[in-house]
Formats: sequence, C-alpha cells, structure tokens
Amino acid sequence: MQGMTGRLAALAALGSMLAASASAEEAQQQIDIAAQPLASAVLELGRKTGLQVVVDDRLMAGRQSVAVSGVTTPREALQIMLGQSGLQPALVNDDTLSMGPRAGTLAADGSVVLDTITLISEDPFGEVSGIVAHTSGTGTKTGADLRDVPQAVNVVTADQAEAQGARSVVSGLAYTPGVVGQYGDNDLRHDWLTIRGFRPDRYADGLRLNFGARGYAQSRAEPFGLERIEVLKGPASVLYGQATPGGIVNVVTKRPVDREVRQVELSYGSYDRKQVGVDFGGRLDEAGNVLYRFVAMSRDGNSEYDHVSERKLYVAPSLTWKFDPGLSLTVFAEYQNIDSPGGGGAPSLPANGTLYRDADNGWLPRSTFVGEPGFDHFESTSKQLGLRMEKQIGTNWAFNQVLRYSDVDVDTQRVQLYCTSLDCGPTEAVRYAWGFPETSKLWAWDAHLTGKLGTGPLEHQLLFGIDASREKSHFDETALDYVSMGWDVFDPIYLGGGIARPPVAMSIDQTRKQVGLYANDQISWGRAVFSAGLRYDWADTTTRTVTASDDRTVDQSDRELTGRLGAVYHFDNGLSPYLGYSTSFYPAGGTDRNGKAFEPTNADQIELGLRYAPEGKPVMVTLSAFQLTQENVLTPDPVNTSFNTQTGEVRVRGIELEAKAELPHGFSLIGSWAYSDAEITEDNRHRGNRPAFVPRSQGSLWLDYALQSPGAWGGLSLGGGLRHVGQTYGDNANQFGVPSFTLLDAAIRYDLAAIGYDGVKFSLNVTNLEDKRYVSTCLNASGCYWGAGRAVTASLDYRW
Repeated sequence: MQGMTGRLAALAALGSMLAASASAEEAQQQIDIAAQPLASAVLELGRKTGLQVVVDDRLMAGRQSVAVSGVTTPREALQIMLGQSGLQPALVNDDTLSMGPRAGTLAADGSVVLDTITLISEDPFGEVSGIVAHTSGTGTKTGADLRDVPQAVNVVTADQAEAQGARSVVSGLAYTPGVVGQYGDNDLRHDWLTIRGFRPDRYADGLRLNFGARGYAQSRAEPFGLERIEVLKGPASVLYGQATPGGIVNVVTKRPVDREVRQVELSYGSYDRKQVGVDFGGRLDEAGNVLYRFVAMSRDGNSEYDHVSERKLYVAPSLTWKFDPGLSLTVFAEYQNIDSPGGGGAPSLPANGTLYRDADNGWLPRSTFVGEPGFDHFESTSKQLGLRMEKQIGTNWAFNQVLRYSDVDVDTQRVQLYCTSLDCGPTEAVRYAWGFPETSKLWAWDAHLTGKLGTGPLEHQLLFGIDASREKSHFDETALDYVSMGWDVFDPIYLGGGIARPPVAMSIDQTRKQVGLYANDQISWGRAVFSAGLRYDWADTTTRTVTASDDRTVDQSDRELTGRLGAVYHFDNGLSPYLGYSTSFYPAGGTDRNGKAFEPTNADQIELGLRYAPEGKPVMVTLSAFQLTQENVLTPDPVNTSFNTQTGEVRVRGIELEAKAELPHGFSLIGSWAYSDAEITEDNRHRGNRPAFVPRSQGSLWLDYALQSPGAWGGLSLGGGLRHVGQTYGDNANQFGVPSFTLLDAAIRYDLAAIGYDGVKFSLNVTNLEDKRYVSTCLNASGCYWGAGRAVTASLDYRW
C-alpha cells in the first residue's frame, strides 16, 4: 500500500478479498445490515462477506446508508446501501475497484471526484501484499480476521522476509516477540526455535510436518517458497491435536493464483554463497480453469566455519483445476535436498574460549571447526506429495480437505568434542566419532466444514472437522568411537582420514497415530465476537528400542479433551480488547522405573490482549499478557535417577508487544518487545530455576524508508533494524548463563523502474552489521555456539 495518496479508508474483512477474485463479489448470500452511517455500514459489510472496498474517506463523510436485508451479492448489497448518496461502485477489473460519484454529481466539497484505487488483496491462506497481515488461516482454520482471534498470532509476510533478507525461518522470525532461535541463525540443517519458553510444533499449510522419534527427521522450510510464516502463540490443541504448549509455527507455501507470476532472483553473498530462484505461475488455459505454479531454488556456498559448506536444491510444482465456480482441486509436490560437508551445523565448542575468555589463548575464532574434515557430513532429502479440495456448498457453507504424504531421510555423522573439565585445556578435551541417521514417513489429513448461520441477533461462523496423522520413523545411533585424546581446540590438528562410522548401538522404531474431532463456533453479536471450541483426540504411540542388552516395546494410548474460549470487542477507533483461555496436551514418551507409560503433559493458558487495527489502514498492533502453565513434566526420579517421574511443572508469565505499520510518506515500521517471567515451579532438581532458552527481555525495531523524490532517486529504499536478546541459560540447571546481545541489521534497495527498467530490483542486506562476537547458546561445558557473524547478501530480482 506504499505510494497511495490521500487519506484512505480501507473497508476490510474476513475471508477472501473482493479484488482477489471477481467471482467473490458475484456470489449470493444472506446479508442483513441495518441503516447507519455509511462508513460503519460498509465496514460491517466487509466483515460479513469478505468484501474489501478502498476509497477516499472524504467521499463517505456525513452520509447515511440504506438498510439491506435478503439474499444478494456483496456488490448489489453495497449498491443498495449507497442509496441516494451519489456514489456508486464499479469493478474495473479483477484487481481494481473505482468508488466515486455518479456521473454528473458533486462531492461534498462541490468538486467532481472519481478516484481509482488499486486494491491489494490478501488471501488468509496465501499471499499478502506489504508487511501487515489482517487475516490468518492458522488461528482458526477459517481464514478469520486476526482481530477476531482470542489468542496472539504473529504473521511474517514474504515482503517482510524479503525486505529484511531472511535466509531461514529462524531469521524470518528474528523480529517476532517471544520467539528465540536456540542456536542463532547459523544452522544449515534445521530451524530450532522456542516460543514462550517451549519448542513449537511445525506445520506447513495447516498440516503437521515430520519430526521423527528424536527430532532429526525434519525438513527445513525454504523462505523463497513461502508466502508467509505464521506463529500461533500458546496451547493450540483445540485445532491441531497433540501440541507443545508454546504454540505452532505454520509456513504457508506458494500455490497457483489466477494471475501471471514471472520472477527470477539471483543473489550472491558472504562466504561465496550463490543462489538462483525462479517462480512462474498463472493460467494454462484461456478461461483460467487450470492454474499452475512452479517454484525452484538452487544454492551453493560455504559458511563462516572452516570445512562446513552447503549445496541445496528445492523444487515445488503445483496445479489447480477449477471444475466449476464452486469446486477446485490442487495437486502439489515438493522435493528438497541439502548436502552439507562438515556436518551442516555450527560446531559445538567449549565454554572456555567462547562463554569465558581463556587466560592463555583468548577467544576461539568464530571459524573454529572441531570435527574431522572428510568425515563430518549432513544430508537431508525430503519429498512431499499432496492434494487439496475446496467445495462451496450453497452460499454459506464450504467443505475443504487436504491430504499430504511426506518422506524425510536425514543422515548425520560427525566428530564431536567433549570436555572432561570446565577449562577444557589441551589435555582435557577428547573427540569422538558417531552417527545418527533418522527417517520419517508421515501421512497427514484434515477435512473440515465451515458455514455461516444466523440465529436472531447472533451470527455464527461454524467449523466442524476431523484430522488424522500417522508417522512411522526409524532412528539409529552408533556407538561413540574416541578418535582423539588430549586434543587442543586452540591448535587443532586433524587426523586426515582413517575414521569409519562406528557400528549401531541403539535403534528406535516408532509409530505415532492421531485422530481428532473438533468443532468451533465464532459468534458475532454486534461489535462483540465470542469463540468456543472443543476437540477430542485419540493418540497412540508404539516405540521399540533395541540395544545390545535390551529389546523393549512401549505402547502408549492417550485420550484427551481440549478446548478454547474467547471474547473480543471491536471499538470504532480500531481497538479490539480480547480475553482467551486455551488448553493443550502432548504425549510424554517413555516409562517410569516400574515400566508404566507416562501420561501426557497438559498445559493451559489465559491471555488478555489488545489489538489496534484501524479499518482500511495497513496497521496492526498487538499487546498481550499471558500466563502459561505446563503440568506432568518429566523430572528425575529421586529413588532412581536413571528414570523419570511425572511431577514437574513449568510456568511462564509474560507480556508481548508487536507493531507493524506502513506509514505515510514512504515509511514503514516493525517493532516488538517481550518480557518473560519463566520458572520451573516443580522439579526434583531444578525447582525455582529459569527454563533454558527463555530471556527475561527481548526487543527489536525495524524502520524502512522509500524515498518519495521524483526521478532516479525515487527508486531508493533504506532499511535498518536492531535486535536485542536478553540473558539466557542453556540448561535447566542454570549453570551456563549466556550474556545478552544486541545486533544491528541494514538494507538498501533500488527499484530500477525509476530509471526505465521496469520489474528489476536490486537489494543489499547486511545482518550483524558490526560483526559483533556473541554466544547464542551454551548447553554445557562443551556445548557452546557462536552466534552468526556479519553476512552480506546482494540480490537482483526481475519480475515481469
């Protein structure tokens, strides 16, 4: 919405946008709207129908609407509401709506005004233009207005990720409150995150992603293939079943759209990082009944660590068939391969030389590699195939289902450092070789019915659904083969070969199945919106663990009822206070010392929040305060510490603020702040301590400015950001405190259309501008990780 002139009032809403599809504004439905000031009447129309109208608000000042009641199309309803106002709507094309006086009439100031505004459509399950999202498919599965969700939801759009030069999901969420990258943004293998103190569950397009028995069989989302990254904060079991209490991260991938997509992107950056990406899409037939999308990316480069490099290939084709205006089928696939000599991850280093300065040798260089060149290696291959069916049933009901099969094969072998003392001097460090491959095959399915129903003054947005998943995984862990004794990390001497992968010492075969029935009712009563949801899950897990001395199978069968309640009230000035309560469960693997399978962990959260989203303006501000408690947490059994017992509890209280706005005169802003009071309230060892990876304070600010000058200078944009993460601990024992750090980022972009090259843009992004040395995480005496240093990326993007 940058570059729009005049005061704009965007009259917006739930669901799909009018400009996204001409058929949306032609669909008939029951519309009942009382006579009232024209501005508020059109807002109500937007909320009820998904219609979006963008006009100069001077055209509506002082005008009254005409009442509408009956089955009609949104555009016809708008025509009736305008009455004798002298205004009329006209759909110029699929993306432009002209809203102005009828021919021969005058505006309020006596002049003839007929503005034509290009509408920026927002698909709650897909594309967002700009940095501000107003709808989400993650928070309710219905594509609701974010203001109606009684729980914090953060959305990072593709435009934001591009502006900030995000190279992963971790860096894409770096400016999101309450989200912490556990190992910084220098792991080439996986996206390790915590949300409100807990590891989140990962989803793509609303379906669970592979995890495996030990969490290594994960595919890594590719930012170039995403429309948005969404974070639903807190317990989410009512919609998604078994879930950790921090929330979920749902990435929304690129799918076919009914417009031409032509993009080629080239980039080059620090450590010889080269990338090329292509994104093509549009119609395969003249009528637009068959749409396609083809997204592909190839990357090759080194890293800031010696002997660690990356080669990646990502391919994601998809096709959509529109059999009739109310029925469509999308088939999609994805292939991704990551090949990383050197092990793919940041080396695990001793605390001495990273967290603490060594008295004799100073700090370890950031490039330090403690593995073995030629032996350390990581490779991940993931494949997905799925289909989505969308069926409109009458005017107010729709049936949607999506099915996906995904296969992930990950192989890791590396030489690891182990310190026999905290100092970890030349005689106190050893290295061992090991391997831990894992595979996962996952079927995931979700089907739900959505509908609108009126009962007197109440309007119901109903959701009824069933989902199911089945994941079968296999994990091997080799024995540890010690290859170096008394190894000096400050003066590394590598063996130069002769290391073989040790034999397998433990194997795990695990099958996890889940079936859930869920229902939700979102009730609108005037300006108030109430939500009530319930879900019942059947979750079964069978785990077989085989070692040289044991062969044990554990069966777990969990049956859980979870829910969510919430209330929101919308004021005319854009403020929407909300109150929500939600619960979750997550199976706890293993048995106690008596061989009894553990009960699932349970969590509940109460959240009080306030959103500010003035109608028609690209602004979204969310302030939330919450208390999140997890029970039945595993803690060492005091009778036999080789086993666990279920007597632990963790409580997190916090306040979070996020603000996103596209401001006049070319400015835009992204700001966040989070305060967390996290405590292990019940535990046999660590009671009273702070959980790992939870800073008490966290904040960020990103400012962007697009020059408004005519001519060549008009293509220039400047951006800069600051990220602060407070002090954290890498372990629940709180033995290894990681100091706080603050990093600076910067960006320069130039749109070559200003000098006659339409569709061509150049950008230069720099993260950690000062090349500040800091520790991102420290788990133990030999488990510390340097944070990412300065990285510079230059990109050339061409769209036509």
